Amino acid sequence: MRIDDITVIIENGSCSSKDAQYYIEQIKKSSKLKLKKVTFRCSDASLYLRYAFEGNPFERIRRVAHHCSG
Repeated sequence: MRIDDITVIIENGSCSSKDAQYYIEQIKKSSKLKLKKVTFRCSDASLYLRYAFEGNPFERIRRVAHHCSG
């Protein structure tokens, strides 16, 4: 799926496009770099976000305490 020209991958669990949009906006607010890809992985108690920026040779990984909505 693509949101705002960003590749969005949901590896497991259920994460709605509304949830994805919220976290994409939060990532955009925290960086001046252009976001190119976000991967979501939901577990019982946490949401793992892995994201990459254009022109940046490494990815960032974050864990957020959040239950994904279905």
